Formats: sequence, C-alpha cells, structure tokens
Amino acid sequence: SAFAAAAAVVAPLEADAAADCFKDCLKNCKLIAPKDPQYCQNNCQEYCDQPDRTDGLSGSVSSTGGEVGILGINTVVKGEDKPPEVKLPGLDFTTGSGRKLLGY
Repeated sequence: SAFAAAAAVVAPLEADAAADCFKDCLKNCKLIAPKDPQYCQNNCQEYCDQPDRTDGLSGSVSSTGGEVGILGINTVVKGEDKPPEVKLPGLDFTTGSGRKLLGY
C-alpha cells in the first residue's frame, strides 16, 4: 500500500554498530570542560568501564537509558539526531528549480 511505502521512506536507519563509549563521552565532556582534558580522560574511562551501563554505547548492557531519536524509537548518538527524511517525487529542494520554489 502507499502508506506502507511512505512509512518505509520515513523510518530512520538503524546504526550498524553501537557508538564507541569513550569517544562519545570524551567528545561531550570536552564541550563541558574544554580546559581540563585529564578530567575528561579519567571520568570517561571510569564511566565506560562500568559493567551495568544502559546508554546504548559500546560495552553497555542495553540501550534503555540512551539518547533517543526525534521519534523516540532508536537510540542515537548525542548531536546526530536528525528529523526523518521524506522524499516525494517532484519535491527536490536541492535542485535549481526546487530552490527557486523556496525563494533562493
């Protein structure tokens, strides 16, 4: 049916593998404490070594406590959450005629 086809287009793609805990932690910690890299190194190592994490990152036991996407369905890496894409024939705003419709 047309509805099922539209739902398939809108469905977010699942990540192939869990994001690396240490890299994700370090990236986010540097936003909060950019002048103290040793603080981030120590705390992220300690955090990622916990055996009972549920953040959905590498090494966690589940993703029940992780960041969820815009639809609240899948766990996503913080900052990489994007709205669902809908591709409709004739509505391509990246082409010249499409940008003209938007006034660019």
